[in-house]
Amino acid sequence: MIEIKTVLKKDIPHLLNTEAIWNMEFLVSSKHRLIAHYHNPNLEDEDIVLQLGYLNNELLGYIGVFTDYINCKDASEKVGWLSTWWVHPKSKGSGLGRALLDKMYQDFEGKIGISQFTPSAKRVYDKSGYFNDFKLSEGFKFAIRSNLKNVLPLINPRLKKYNFNGLDYIINIWFNFYHTFSKKNLRKKIPKDISVEYLSEIDSETSSFIKKNQENDIFRKSSDFFNWIKKYPWILPAPLHQFSKKEQYEFSMFSEEKFDYSFLKITQNNKIIGFTVLQQRDYSGKVLFSYFDKKNSKVISDIILLHFLNTKVRDFICYERLICDYLKTKKFLFIYKNRKVKHAIISKSFDLTEIEHLRFQYGDGDCAFA
Repeated sequence: MIEIKTVLKKDIPHLLNTEAIWNMEFLVSSKHRLIAHYHNPNLEDEDIVLQLGYLNNELLGYIGVFTDYINCKDASEKVGWLSTWWVHPKSKGSGLGRALLDKMYQDFEGKIGISQFTPSAKRVYDKSGYFNDFKLSEGFKFAIRSNLKNVLPLINPRLKKYNFNGLDYIINIWFNFYHTFSKKNLRKKIPKDISVEYLSEIDSETSSFIKKNQENDIFRKSSDFFNWIKKYPWILPAPLHQFSKKEQYEFSMFSEEKFDYSFLKITQNNKIIGFTVLQQRDYSGKVLFSYFDKKNSKVISDIILLHFLNTKVRDFICYERLICDYLKTKKFLFIYKNRKVKHAIISKSFDLTEIEHLRFQYGDGDCAFA
């Protein structure tokens, strides 16, 4: 017999203190992810966070959701982004996984989407008949240093057991020397009246600027949202992660050394001209959100590049077209530039027939969190 139990926002404190949940052979969430959900500014007490799947009274699966707002046809309504979905191998053939998806779809009144998935998961979603392809975003990965530690296991999974950090370190001695000249040239290109301020939280001027520059965004973000993701990350830096329970959770919990969001407020002659949210997870970076006028795209792009060159980031991903188009023109600065494609699907319950002109940012959905 299959039974689905729902965890609402108001249930999170109790779940955090339920020892039986945290002593199982697998985890249904990390504690810090649940705490983050609890503080989600879009979430109300009766909103769903997690659903637990039981087979013959044994907990063998779960599905998690992140609540956001979608803007279409001059209206705003809640959407649930599926952020986790997993069932124990022993439940194979029982229908538990599909029951979890059906229950979440029903309880969210069909208002759900998925912004990250594997090809096998996509086949399941297609088979359900619930979803339409939503947005196909094209971007690039720009490599500024050697990152064999991450690249080689993608080419050959058997290499994952080897640590290539030492080799990367040796190779990057040369690249770091080379980039001293790259950084010097970039600084010369940035006008003298440009200033970059790193924010710990969004100020009123930046909040107004974001609001003004996201009229064509299908998922509009508030200052509360940005302050929330910075204060309550889903990923924590954990140098001793090998002693943690991360292997008991099928999704991200920890980074090896660093996980951080940088809020860059860019001004010219004391007037704000851009704002961007950059993420660093160990040696990889992401351009999650960016707000600027087209005429300022080049200087914003140079500042983003200069930011990453001044960190230990080895490569970064960007889906903002204007930034990618400009960075692609730079010669002799990147080891390689790989085209990236990001798929998203969303429920047929939404009438999204005219969205081609609307922007879907890299950080939309649940992509900003891991």
